[in-house]
Amino acid sequence: EEGSWVASSFILGSIPGCVYAGWAVEKFGRRRSLLLSFIPLFFPWIVIIFAKSTLVLCISRFFAGFGFSIVTASGSMYAGEIAEKDIRGKLGTAFNLMKLTGSLFVLTIGPFVSYTVLAISCSILPVIFLTLFYFMPESPYYLIKIGQRDAARESLIILSKDNRTKEEIETQLKEIEKNVEYTNQHKSTLWELLSKKEYRKSVIVIIGIKLIQQLTGIFAIEAYMQTIIESSGSSISPEISSIICGVIQLPAAMFAATIVDKAGRKPLLIISCLGCCVALIGESIYFYLQDVAKSDVSYLSWLPTTGLVIYLIMNPIGIFTLPYILLGELFATNIKAVAISASTIFGVTLGFFVTKFFEPLSEILGLHVTFGMFALACVLGILFVVFIQPETKGKTLAEIQEKLNRDKNGNKGLDVIACHHL
Repeated sequence: EEGSWVASSFILGSIPGCVYAGWAVEKFGRRRSLLLSFIPLFFPWIVIIFAKSTLVLCISRFFAGFGFSIVTASGSMYAGEIAEKDIRGKLGTAFNLMKLTGSLFVLTIGPFVSYTVLAISCSILPVIFLTLFYFMPESPYYLIKIGQRDAARESLIILSKDNRTKEEIETQLKEIEKNVEYTNQHKSTLWELLSKKEYRKSVIVIIGIKLIQQLTGIFAIEAYMQTIIESSGSSISPEISSIICGVIQLPAAMFAATIVDKAGRKPLLIISCLGCCVALIGESIYFYLQDVAKSDVSYLSWLPTTGLVIYLIMNPIGIFTLPYILLGELFATNIKAVAISASTIFGVTLGFFVTKFFEPLSEILGLHVTFGMFALACVLGILFVVFIQPETKGKTLAEIQEKLNRDKNGNKGLDVIACHHL
């Protein structure tokens, strides 16, 4: 029970973190919100070094989760606003790439150093982030919003391609001004996000994508990876298996970053769901034979680690990575802050319940049932992507809104016409 709280307290802290992040990105800006995330990302590691009880561990991880939400919400918005459409997908996948790099760091050095050394080394990483990101420009959208036109121009010059002329920069600046002006005149609330017809398709899509992301079990499987491997009686030690799983995720995420703007969002999500489904079914069959049928599974000792490896390769290709890209693409600028905050709260709440109840449910129903439920979520995810999710590859934010808001007769809504005009 204590272990389940330690594992899930990080995600529990993400819930109030999302509320704060939605306010902070508008109050302080995207850049400063990200810089402020240093505090809840750095100090919990210092507390963990000296922690002597489960309660202290849970509290420190709670605040670390708070910081994680700030990075998730602010980072998604920042990336969506600074990126050209031809690299927006690649830049969006960078979030997961960095997350996996951090996981790999912990998994590879964790078994070979002391608890204190590991915590100290992890506390250095937020310091590196603060030092490097301090020199990044603010989003030109936010600078225009607070009336700093000259600063917005300088930001665009830094962020734009070298071969862009002053005239092109000025044209883009005027487009941003019109977009921000429209946004200020049509500010939206959470109630409008949930009730207005023009946001309905975007809300349905992001709810479906977040359900796929969390109900396929990524947070629970990562948190309990060594426990799962120990339960399987694998011939490979849990520590070495964890290192293998950490190593293989990184090239998978890099592959997704390379092809996301070429292959498109829908094909990658379908392939990711299908691969994860096969892996999870394999895990379910193994634990059924071992724990329920009481069969001799020595000839299948390779299956649990292999299944986890396949799952961890296929998951970052689409299921985990693409929701963060779609968060920055599916919503109009005037509702984006509210939408990102609300959808992130929804996602991390799901993640908390999945992680918190993974071990109790596995004890009561068996690991084979838990993995079977994750596999079913993958199947439902494939159907959702095929029939409901729109393709956003190569489209501007205005074109995405136009596609989402066409009525049955192909006519555009008034807000979409205005957005497209801008």
